[in-house]
Amino acid sequence: MRAALEWMTGASRLRRAPVWLGMAAIVVISWYSLGAMNGAMSDSMPAMRDGARAHAGMAMGGGGLASLATAFGMWAVMMVAMMLPAVAPSASVFSAVAVRRGPQGGNRTTTLYVTGYAAMWIAFAAPAALMQWALTRALLLDPMARSTSTMLSATILLAAGAYQWTPLKNACLARCRTPLAFFLAKWRDGALGAFVLGLQHGGYCVGCCWALMAVMFVVGAMSLTWMGLFMLLVLGEKLISPNWRFERVIGAVFIASGLWVGAGL
Repeated sequence: MRAALEWMTGASRLRRAPVWLGMAAIVVISWYSLGAMNGAMSDSMPAMRDGARAHAGMAMGGGGLASLATAFGMWAVMMVAMMLPAVAPSASVFSAVAVRRGPQGGNRTTTLYVTGYAAMWIAFAAPAALMQWALTRALLLDPMARSTSTMLSATILLAAGAYQWTPLKNACLARCRTPLAFFLAKWRDGALGAFVLGLQHGGYCVGCCWALMAVMFVVGAMSLTWMGLFMLLVLGEKLISPNWRFERVIGAVFIASGLWVGAGL
């Protein structure tokens, strides 16, 4: 009996392989695209050294709506690259629950769940891009979307660090850490239900991680190295035992960094 159950579990995982392979392919393509954007930006850097104001119009490909659209595209790709790996644990739980609830559960509903989750982060890219666009035009960000203002850097770090200790952060993070309880409470059958559940869970993830994304403006939102590090921080918050209070450790580091940066004012 045990051998039969193990075989069925293995067969179920094999049937879900296309979902995981598709997610992996999208992540790889997204990181490749970010690398290409980063390379193009690096190639254009010498042309931006002619004047302090040049980068305000050139950093994101122009000074008008075209630059805003470019910023949104960059943030949308960045959110998919950074956050799609973070949905893998909850997607695995969702898939297992979907299969057990009926024959309609499987690759299709899991794909729609992940799509809903990704859609929430792509929506987050809109205000992030608007913030980058506005700060760049105000000459508060350099062409790599890194703060040029000590006051701005200190404010972002202190605010992000403080948020890591708030009840709202804890509430959102709890749902990211234990998705099974969330799924059982909010479950909806069918394709639409899977997509809506992805949107809802993605919303909690945005609520959990938006402050981490804001700190990207301090270290450089277009830095591949920092993107990779912050992706690991997001995964760490979800996977490391709550007893470690990892999110508060991150918050303490941000606050200490903000105080250190602010001391230079």
